[in-house]
Amino acid sequence: MRRLAIWIMAITCLVDLSSCGTTSFTPPPVTVELVRNGSDPHRDIAMLSEGRALFVHRCIECHTLPAFWRYSTEDWPKIVDSMAHRSNLRPAERDAIVAYILAVRGQ
Repeated sequence: MRRLAIWIMAITCLVDLSSCGTTSFTPPPVTVELVRNGSDPHRDIAMLSEGRALFVHRCIECHTLPAFWRYSTEDWPKIVDSMAHRSNLRPAERDAIVAYILAVRGQ
């Protein structure tokens, strides 16, 4: 009985992950305009470049890259927070990813 429950949960997770509506795309490069976009005075080209690299390489370990516009600016920090532990992100890496996503989202 327990083994059946585990299999059902595994199948449910696979179906959920495959139907989440993510898409494969190339995230925009970091530009001076992207750095200027937004109100965070701590954001710079190095931070956004790190955020983009982490977003591209760490996020695809588990799924395809989601489109930035799929979620609101309020949702993204929560989404990244929910996955930060699983992807072993340090707080500064998490902040860089969120900064990059919000800069692109705000364009």
